[in-house]
Amino acid sequence: MIMPITEKSYKELKEYWDYQRKVQYNKEMVYRMADQFQHRVYNDFGPVPPEEVKEQLWARVHADDYEEPHKGWIPEDKQLRFEWEGDPKAIKTSDLKGKWKEAFNEE
Repeated sequence: MIMPITEKSYKELKEYWDYQRKVQYNKEMVYRMADQFQHRVYNDFGPVPPEEVKEQLWARVHADDYEEPHKGWIPEDKQLRFEWEGDPKAIKTSDLKGKWKEAFNEE
């Protein structure tokens, strides 16, 4: 059974959990951006599978470039959710900031 982060664990390991959630937030943003490339990326053998594009993009992101999650963000990974959080909500462009807001500028 997958367990969310308990309040006790969070208080004891706040910096650790905050960083793990920060990594997950940025990974989800990269994956969301990669979804926009679906059926648009090709190599010598044809279309590149979306999962491969996601992993290739994620591998190029450096920890120095991570952005802080916006207020109210809930991770898709249940193990990184707090026990008091529900299911993740769809990310709105208006909630994003910094480079992720620029990457998803939908004007």
